[in-house]
Amino acid sequence: MIAHGSHKPLTGKCIMVTRARSQVCELVEHIERLGGEAYAFPLLKMMPPTDTAKLDEAITQLPTYDWVVFTSVNGVRFFLERMREVGVGLEAFTGKIAAVGPKTAKALEHHGLEVAVIPSDYVAEGLLSSLYDQLLPGQRVLLPRADIARKALPKELARLGLLVTEVDVYHTVIDAKQAPDAAEKLQQGLIDIILFTSSSTVTHFMAAMESYASLDWLKHVQIACIGPITADTAKQNGLSVHVVASEYTVEGLLAAIIENLGGNRHGTNI
Repeated sequence: MIAHGSHKPLTGKCIMVTRARSQVCELVEHIERLGGEAYAFPLLKMMPPTDTAKLDEAITQLPTYDWVVFTSVNGVRFFLERMREVGVGLEAFTGKIAAVGPKTAKALEHHGLEVAVIPSDYVAEGLLSSLYDQLLPGQRVLLPRADIARKALPKELARLGLLVTEVDVYHTVIDAKQAPDAAEKLQQGLIDIILFTSSSTVTHFMAAMESYASLDWLKHVQIACIGPITADTAKQNGLSVHVVASEYTVEGLLAAIIENLGGNRHGTNI
């Protein structure tokens, strides 16, 4: 999907967006409001787990957890959907809730759930710093997450003496149907910037484009990553990273791109 902008901070730039199909529209609209063209190349599909036994057990035992930690909006969505299917109401949240990122917190608050902790850095390490003084050995922590989530958070919580239960609330699978068209646009030099909003978008991009890649095929494309973890994954996959957001949000990523382009974020409606 390509839309045309006017004289704004991203005017003249065509930006490839690799988020999941369910999330891509929001970012496309942001880019278009800033005057850029957005090429949506959704690479991820999110699906409920085929085996929900562990998730269902955690949901039925929800009142026994001292903390429930959500690390993504999708984690919130799939967990609450499964709660409804299992027949457990929101009153089962009797412990404290932590959320990585303001949008994750907003998704919880939308359902009337109170969020006790939102870290200043929107990654697992930031959450640990924010929670450190409130965690006590022996407390039970539930982590409803994606099947591919990093292990840093549960490992550190366990090291602090907490009883951690990880449950997969959704699986991410590659969606490469659009790869031939995306590769053609890259090969024709029609894409200026590729946005990666998670490590999984990077690894899925590399897998989807493997048969189309050639020497220096991304030489004229800038790579922009939502945060240092995504950037590290990009570098590990051989990509040169040009932009890393200091605020790990979509808005922060676009602001970093504009700054990198020499634009002025002030006065925009990011």
